Amino acid sequence: MSEPHSTSTPSPRSADAQELMRNQDWDALIETLPRLPDSLDAASAPAADAISFALTQRDRHLEAAALLERVYAVAPTDRRASSMAYVLYAAAMRLFGPSARRTIDDGHPHFGVEDRERVRDGFRSWIAEALRRQPDSIKDLYRLGMFHAQIESCKDVPALRAFLGAVERYQALSATERERRHDLRKYYVRSLYAGARSALRLGRAQLARKLVYQCVREDEGRDHVARAHKLGLAGKACLELGELDTAERAFRLALDAAERGRADYLFGYLARVELARGAPAAAAKWIEAHTRPERRSSALHRLLGDARRAAGDLDGAVASYEAALRNDRMGKHLTFTALGETHLAAGRPKAAERAFDKALAFRRRRYQSEHPPAVAGLAAAREARGHDADADATRTGLARALPRERPAPGEEAAS
Repeated sequence: MSEPHSTSTPSPRSADAQELMRNQDWDALIETLPRLPDSLDAASAPAADAISFALTQRDRHLEAAALLERVYAVAPTDRRASSMAYVLYAAAMRLFGPSARRTIDDGHPHFGVEDRERVRDGFRSWIAEALRRQPDSIKDLYRLGMFHAQIESCKDVPALRAFLGAVERYQALSATERERRHDLRKYYVRSLYAGARSALRLGRAQLARKLVYQCVREDEGRDHVARAHKLGLAGKACLELGELDTAERAFRLALDAAERGRADYLFGYLARVELARGAPAAAAKWIEAHTRPERRSSALHRLLGDARRAAGDLDGAVASYEAALRNDRMGKHLTFTALGETHLAAGRPKAAERAFDKALAFRRRRYQSEHPPAVAGLAAAREARGHDADADATRTGLARALPRERPAPGEEAAS
């Protein structure tokens, strides 16, 4: 927030602010903030715009939004409404987006706990205002889609609608307009990619395949989306559709494009291709030969366990599942369930019952819901131990469990 304006201190001139913008001298721009008048007007608005942008470059998004809101009150424009939405979108991504999830409990130097809902609500309000003024804004539609897909607990139905809207509006532009607004191409390509990702989450694999293939073609030589990500998503869509040879080719090409040390998840997808082919030994080999045990994610350890179990190596499967449990914070119910099924197949119903109990306890504690496969496994383990009454009671509980609309976190494939 600005300090009281002194009549002896001249306001920053728009020309000076623009010069500092061109030089990317963010700190110098921010230092002019106290010189803004308390009551902004059209003449001081351009300088305030520049200062607001500088604040975002120093991760001071809430201050930037507060300043922009003052500017908008005296000089409302389409661009400023979109800028307000962008500033709050950037803040939301820093707080809630994928890159923030690993450290969200650590806080942020410019955000307090009370600011989190303020950021969410502010974005919802300002993106609505931006789209009211410009319903065809490709950038705003893309950001709305990303907000739903990445921040609002994977609300992929409205996200996909927003991404498809951005794609349709870009495709409706004339060649002349596309050339003039070349900055929009990045948002078009990213909408194709993000739309494919949401479509795949929704089980619309054919649409996902169409969108991601279009993304690969349109982004050739530009890399608005990393090549490994595009090709990896294409492989996932083809794998879902049972196009196994095409999926394998896409994953191999993605491997060629991936950064060194960041490709382990792709070996996991190549393993999934072999599992789909009914070749579990080959699936296990993809993981065993190409990834180091200490670097494997919990999902990758679990997938290796699945491959070993399918190949008949039950002891090896148990070892993999136990390795998966060591650092797993999200999907332990999946691993405990797989471990219980393996013990049951090996004729160890007591150990299986313990594993299924742990799966259910984790799921209830973490997600406040039941895990039907673990309930079914628990009933089978109790029946195998001769506890028929307990098994029947467990199955009755399973019958009352409501089907879930989407996987809980940790249930999606490693990525």
